[in-house]
Amino acid sequence: MAMNNLRRFARAKSGVAAVEFALLAPMMVFLLFGSIDLIDAFSTSKRVEVTTVSLADVVSRDTEVDDDEVDGLWAAANILMFPDDSLTMDLRVTSVRIESTSSARVVWSEGRNALAPLGTGTSVPLPPAMMNPGTSIIMTEARYRYNPPVGFLFIGGANLQHTAYRRSRLVDPIPRV
Repeated sequence: MAMNNLRRFARAKSGVAAVEFALLAPMMVFLLFGSIDLIDAFSTSKRVEVTTVSLADVVSRDTEVDDDEVDGLWAAANILMFPDDSLTMDLRVTSVRIESTSSARVVWSEGRNALAPLGTGTSVPLPPAMMNPGTSIIMTEARYRYNPPVGFLFIGGANLQHTAYRRSRLVDPIPRV
């Protein structure tokens, strides 16, 4: 009698779909929410990078930088970061004069939010490839606090940051007026 019940249990097909769903559903939910967070984080990180590089590129093409230009840079950052909120993005644009293969100093600097401007004459560490004496570069730094839409992979958010360097193209160094 016990063997018949065991055989009948082994042949039963009812409830198999429910058991399979119960086994696969947690994994599918993890993949769904994880992919939403991951794709959004990569997208936001790319926007931070593009914003930083674009600001450095725009300033490096100028012959001088004034207050209106700086205000325009911050407005451009708002557009470049869309749909993310760039008002909380920390930005700094700095003109750096390279004095020797081991010394680079700030010519002028402008900051937004928590990235305050660097003082004129402050020594700045640069990558060795940038240290070409007698030239100047525009260094743009950005920090952004990423808050994920779901919060599944990045619990509590993440800090995204990027630094971009561009050589002055027309005037060396670019003056701040």
